[in-house]
Amino acid sequence: MRTNRLGSVAAVVASAFVWGTSFTVSKLALRSIPPLSLAWIRFVLATAILFVWLLIRHESLHLSRQEFWTMALGGTLGYTLNHIFENVGLALSTASEISLMMGIFPVLSLLIEGLVYHRKFSRLAFIGIAFSVAGVVLIIDPRSLVGVLAGRRLLGDGLIVLSGICWAFYSILVKNLAATSSASRTAMFQMLFGTLVLFPLIVVFERPTLPIPASSVWAVFYLAVFCSVGGYSLYNYGVAGMASTQAVNILNLIPVFGVLTSWIILHEQVTPTQLTGGVIVLLGVFLSLRESLPSASPS
Repeated sequence: MRTNRLGSVAAVVASAFVWGTSFTVSKLALRSIPPLSLAWIRFVLATAILFVWLLIRHESLHLSRQEFWTMALGGTLGYTLNHIFENVGLALSTASEISLMMGIFPVLSLLIEGLVYHRKFSRLAFIGIAFSVAGVVLIIDPRSLVGVLAGRRLLGDGLIVLSGICWAFYSILVKNLAATSSASRTAMFQMLFGTLVLFPLIVVFERPTLPIPASSVWAVFYLAVFCSVGGYSLYNYGVAGMASTQAVNILNLIPVFGVLTSWIILHEQVTPTQLTGGVIVLLGVFLSLRESLPSASPS
C-alpha cells in the first residue's frame, strides 16, 4: 500500500516538473504560433501518440455512454478551456508570473471538491495548503508587482484563475474515471474531445498555423510528448491513488520548477524572497501529504 502511495506521489511530482517547464517552452513557441493553435497542434500530436500506444497495448477503444460524456466534459475542461485560458494568459504575461499563479490551484480545488463531495478536511491539510499559498505569495513578491498588475498582465493572471477552476473540476472527473479506464486511455480520449472542441474556435478566432514554423518544432514536440502524453498520463495515474485535493496541492511544485526554468532559459531574475517562498511551498506540500487519504466517493 505504501509502495503504491509513493508511486502515486512520484507520478504527480513528475507531472509537476514537466508542466513547470512547459510555461517557458510555451512562451518560446508563442513567438511564432498563436495561443489556440499551439494548444490544438500540441494535443493533436499527443492524441495520435497515445492512440498508437493504446493499440499496442490492445486496450479497449469502446466507451460506455457514461464514459463518453465524462470524457467529453473532462476534455473540454482540462484541455480546451484550461489551455485556452493558460496560453492566452501566458501570451499576455510572463512565463514566471503565470507559473507562479498556479499556486492558487489547491485553494480552488479545496473549495470545489468540498462543495462536490461535501467533505471536511483536517486542520493539517488546511495548514499545508496555507503554507503553500504563503510560499507562492513570497515567490511572486507583491512588492515587485506594484503598478504592474494592470491591463494585459492583470487579464493574464485572471485567466489563470479561470484555468484553475477548470482544472479542479477536471481532477474530480479523472479520479472518477480511474476505476474503469487506464491513465493513458483517459488522457487519449479527453485530448481527442478537447481537440475537437478547440478546432472550430481556432477557425473563428485564428488562422491555423500549419506547417509548424521550424523554429518552434522542438517546442511543440516537447509540449506534446513530455507535457501532454507524459504529464497527463502521470497525473492521471497519480491522482487515482490519492485525494484530488492532495494531488493538486503537489502541483504547487509547478511554480518552483517554473521559476527555475525561466531563470535558466529566459534569464529572469530570482530573488532571495522567491527562493524562500519555494522552500515554504515544499513544506506545505509535505504537510498536506501527511493527511490520511479520505474517501473519494461523492456523498
